[in-house]
Amino acid sequence: MPTASINGVELYYELHGEGGEPLVLVHGYTGDVTDWRHQLPEFSKTHRVLIMDHRGHGRSQAPPDRSAYSIRQMAADVEALIALAGFERYHLLGHSMGGAIAQEIALRSPGRLISLTLHDTSHRFDIGRSEIVRKFIEQRNRLAEEQGMAAIVALPSLAPPPPHMTQERKAETDLRLAGMSVDAYIGAWQGLDGWEGATERARRIAAPTMVVYGELDAKPLIDASLYLAAEIPGAVLEVVPEAAHSPQQERPEIFNAALRRHLDRNAGGAAK
Repeated sequence: MPTASINGVELYYELHGEGGEPLVLVHGYTGDVTDWRHQLPEFSKTHRVLIMDHRGHGRSQAPPDRSAYSIRQMAADVEALIALAGFERYHLLGHSMGGAIAQEIALRSPGRLISLTLHDTSHRFDIGRSEIVRKFIEQRNRLAEEQGMAAIVALPSLAPPPPHMTQERKAETDLRLAGMSVDAYIGAWQGLDGWEGATERARRIAAPTMVVYGELDAKPLIDASLYLAAEIPGAVLEVVPEAAHSPQQERPEIFNAALRRHLDRNAGGAAK
């Protein structure tokens, strides 16, 4: 199992595929490398694919310092792993929290990106939050502190289960969440919640961009996706039907087809 010491933290990563343009897949909050299990067989045939577990996620080390989970810090982690892999230029995809990380990378390293995909994400994560949701998050974090992560897994969801998410995958993600450290769980949320966002910066993203979301995702994230698609010059918008927040898992054939179109359109580093 490959790990690397990155910015003082041991991070787990995997490289797949023998050749082709590099593709970097960046998972979201509480996710890990298994979020891409439906993409690896497809895209490793034509690309050199890098996936990783963020600090505090999956098999990566979890710093106890909760301030160590800022979006800028995790963006620095991803860029360091990309350098370790030897990628000069690459396609970048970020899901949810990973989309915030991807936006930071796109803004500070624009010449490195062949293309950008922003997947069920937002230009900021402190908007559209109702009082009910705010209180739920406060109670959830307090519960994690007092009773541990098993209590978080037992919490009822605020949304109905997506129609195409299997029970096996639900059980797997519950087990993964139960094993996450409380420091990483709360620290990464605080990092995401405290991210300055890209509201005024999105228009400076220069990479050819696709914004993709599930039609059943939460309304604030759909509205944010529409905002990003409108603000980023030349962005292409794709909607995955009958999918919620994780269409790469819920409806992978449709998601993969949209991603394939985007990568093919921008192969070689120039939009066609």
